[in-house]
Amino acid sequence: AVVSTQSTGGRFEKNSKIHKQNAVFQVLGTLMLWFGWYGFNCGSTLGLGDSLSNTAAKVGVATTISAATSGTCTVLLSFFLDRKFDPGVVCNGILAGLVS
Repeated sequence: AVVSTQSTGGRFEKNSKIHKQNAVFQVLGTLMLWFGWYGFNCGSTLGLGDSLSNTAAKVGVATTISAATSGTCTVLLSFFLDRKFDPGVVCNGILAGLVS
């Protein structure tokens, strides 16, 4: 493992900067993941039986609220710390809210 990390050519140095990618594709990918998350969370609930449609609706609301709240909190925290709006931070916050 030590040999493989040394061969990366300065990628893991202390002051190395990670260059950002295309923000539009990052936002579109996040929205696609968010949409797919409904199929994962709500769809798995509907597979248990017909009487659980009310539970699937509650799971959908919880998924929406957690992702939106996490994205809002990260953008506000990022703005207060860096004084700028960054779409990458919002996307990471949304994904963190979906995972949690």
